[in-house]
Amino acid sequence: MNRVLSVVVALLGVLFLAIGLRWLVDPAAAAGALGMPLLDGLGRSTQIGDMTAFFLALGISILLALITSQRTWYYPACMLLGIAAFGRILAWAVHDAAFATDMIAAEIIITCVLLFASRRLAVTK
Repeated sequence: MNRVLSVVVALLGVLFLAIGLRWLVDPAAAAGALGMPLLDGLGRSTQIGDMTAFFLALGISILLALITSQRTWYYPACMLLGIAAFGRILAWAVHDAAFATDMIAAEIIITCVLLFASRRLAVTK
């Protein structure tokens, strides 16, 4: 079970790293994959910088959790994904955004997988 969980968590980490790198090399495609246009001017700089930071921090923290077996490294990833899901729900409820069911579900499920991994794979200190 732990081996399968490790593989799943590693794949998630690599996936998020790849998405972060895609924001650096092909931001128009990365934006399109998330259902957003690539902005212009200062907005583009902010969009690329923030999205790169989000996904690279997510991927790096997940992989560091696996490599070091330290539970603490799972928490930044869980916070990023959990807060993103909360923000999407709030955007729908308060700011007339579309309800992003698939994205919210993925964020919540991955957060739960990472929390489970933090209990099963990490060394207690």
